[in-house]
Amino acid sequence: MLSLSSEVAPQLGLAELDAACRARGLDGEEVVLAAGEDLDAVVERIRSSGARVVALRASRIDDAPALARCSAALDAPVSVPLASLDRDCLPSVGSAFVHAGGRLLLGHRTNLDEAIEVFALVRSLGATRALGLAWELHPASDSLDEASAILLATRDLLGVVRLHGGGPEQRDQDGRGVGPLIAELALSGFAGPIILCPTGPETLPRWATWLRSHGSSGCGHAVSTRAIELDVRDVEPRHRFDTIIGAYHLLVPGMTLHLTVDHDPVCMYYTLEATEPERSFSFQVVENGPDVWRADVTKL
Repeated sequence: MLSLSSEVAPQLGLAELDAACRARGLDGEEVVLAAGEDLDAVVERIRSSGARVVALRASRIDDAPALARCSAALDAPVSVPLASLDRDCLPSVGSAFVHAGGRLLLGHRTNLDEAIEVFALVRSLGATRALGLAWELHPASDSLDEASAILLATRDLLGVVRLHGGGPEQRDQDGRGVGPLIAELALSGFAGPIILCPTGPETLPRWATWLRSHGSSGCGHAVSTRAIELDVRDVEPRHRFDTIIGAYHLLVPGMTLHLTVDHDPVCMYYTLEATEPERSFSFQVVENGPDVWRADVTKL
């Protein structure tokens, strides 16, 4: 589920940003909350806009019960930087989210020790339905050497991936390992939003141009030619179908899933034909057994 953070275009309203997301095949937006904002008013504004809001972002927690109610009302998790929280207050904050039915995600960077620490902290609080993790992914500045290990260690509680880059910045990150990591997320069964965020305020003019343009390329654009490689031969047979369909749903229009299986993939074709809009995908078998089958599935 590829989505866009509202911080890429603070000048746009919710409905305008949602329209931009739809134009690029994105699944919704993350709303960044201002400090001290009236959260009841936020809920009403989002509901009246009709925007598809998949997550919330707060720089700190000023009123845990109000933030928890906001999360529950919108059925959207809210992520916060762990460093912004007093850890002694986490039990009471967690209780507020449990009581309201919201979900709070604690942010961590691409550092295995840090990720394991946050994972253990959430586990120790015993409220994993209300608490989880938000992966702050910075491919331009952080090594992704530990990314696979982090995903393996945290996937049970991972609620959102905030990808700092993509869009007009995607080409800046070529060769940094983002594509393989997206494929790993699909293989792991991760179903939460992957949110495209700017790497810094200096890139906002590029995002503004990209949002206005129909000719730009990059992750999240309708003419993107990026691909995901997915080999499910080592995946448990009972998990293969969900893994493949999950990977397909991560595609934006113009992206291709290069699929490798050990059986005829025709069942996937018929599933897509039955469940997806007419002429919304192309399906081509490029290697036809007897031991290995490969197919290219492109979202149009």
